[in-house]
Amino acid sequence: MGTEEEVNEKRIKYGGWLTSLLLILAGAYFIWPHIHTSLLGIVLIYLGVRVFNISTFDEYKEKRIKILGTFRKW
Repeated sequence: MGTEEEVNEKRIKYGGWLTSLLLILAGAYFIWPHIHTSLLGIVLIYLGVRVFNISTFDEYKEKRIKILGTFRKW
């Protein structure tokens, strides 16, 4: 195993990947059938890519900590 921080980072990474995949699949679903809902699909795909980037890459570590701090206040 690793330290608690490493375990939390892995959970954030895997959770981000799952969330990203679901957002991209939902976006693809909204793009395909109807042209008037394609904007929603594009936005969901964009959000999926952003979630993937924030949860995966080390240069977003401060941003991850800030976002998690925001959620902990709720």
